[in-house]
Amino acid sequence: MTTSLHYAARASCDVDEHATHISAWHQEYDQLSRGCFTGMVRELWIDAPRLQVFHEHTGQRTSQHCLPWRGAVWFGIPDGQNGEPLHFSGRLQPVDRERIVMAARADDGFALCTPQNFGIYGVVVDEAWLCTELDRLGLRPFLPPAGGSGASLRAASLSPHLHVALCQTIESMLSLGASGEAMQGWGRRTLGYLTDQLLRLLAGTAPDAGFSAQRQSSQRRLASVLTARSLVAHPLNHTLSVEDLCMQLHLTPRTLQNHFRSVVGESPAEFLRAVRLNACRRRLRASARGTTVQDVAAQWGFFHMGRFSHEYKAMFDELPSQTLRLARAAH
Repeated sequence: MTTSLHYAARASCDVDEHATHISAWHQEYDQLSRGCFTGMVRELWIDAPRLQVFHEHTGQRTSQHCLPWRGAVWFGIPDGQNGEPLHFSGRLQPVDRERIVMAARADDGFALCTPQNFGIYGVVVDEAWLCTELDRLGLRPFLPPAGGSGASLRAASLSPHLHVALCQTIESMLSLGASGEAMQGWGRRTLGYLTDQLLRLLAGTAPDAGFSAQRQSSQRRLASVLTARSLVAHPLNHTLSVEDLCMQLHLTPRTLQNHFRSVVGESPAEFLRAVRLNACRRRLRASARGTTVQDVAAQWGFFHMGRFSHEYKAMFDELPSQTLRLARAAH
């Protein structure tokens, strides 16, 4: 079945570093809850870039903007260990619907806002190869529809049995990769069986009509939040207030508030302050000699150093000076 296999397990204590640990993806993560970040990715590539399966765990709340490798389709299945709300590309998934599968065409990307201690299984598959395999197995197409502006997204509820079967199948594939047994003859045959089983299980999912009906409004909300994030994450834009953002986005304060609550579960002020703190941390971790904490803090509008240090430590569980010192030692 396979010509190449690659398994990796990568742990991280920094949200930006963690965002690089899913191979061949382009991602931007912001940490939203306070405390030391912990993350883990276990990943198996099969005939790259044909099929990629992984499990990702993030210890803190995160805002994620994800772009998998080109020409692929992504399927995400929360592992069900956390019952807190999950936001998928501008839409809050109901708390009573823990068992879901989300899908997106990689070329359009997608966004997640995840709760603390969140785990998710991912399946990323080359679309052309997937269509060939579906035809071989006699399965109906289950791809999200083509088209930009959110048209390529979908979500589906899963029965408890189907959810368990999907998670166990992916976990079995990862276990074969971790043990090295996937490189043996019987392991390759087992992996082929598991891959066929995974496709059959995914083919048993059907998109929720409610998600499709609300997709356009969800994308408008998401676009507003992403635009606001991009503006605030840029250095020297610290004078932008929520009122300024309302003017630039042509939204009333109440509408902007509703958009943020729907997309990330926080007020604009709370979310954008976290974005600015994350931007400071990125700059500190990339800083060369001669850069000071004061220089970086001022670029994002933090002029009271005592207050900035307190807020920074509360968010990341270390002082900004520690981040800078560790970055210089690593360079």
